[in-house]
Amino acid sequence: MTTIVIKPKSKEEQDLLTVLLKKMNIEAEIVEESVSAYETRKAMDDVRNKKGVKAKNADELFNRLGI
Repeated sequence: MTTIVIKPKSKEEQDLLTVLLKKMNIEAEIVEESVSAYETRKAMDDVRNKKGVKAKNADELFNRLGI
């Protein structure tokens, strides 16, 4: 299973990403917690340890994934 961690800058960006991911049949779960959940922290650690891909924004992420 692949985990993508996205921190939208605005509600509009969150809505756009949710629609795009849904259209691509990618399961998305929005986590709104003041403290990162275990899975989010693990995904961030994976990126730091070179086990994942770090992207600055949605465009860069989609380009890296070839979407």
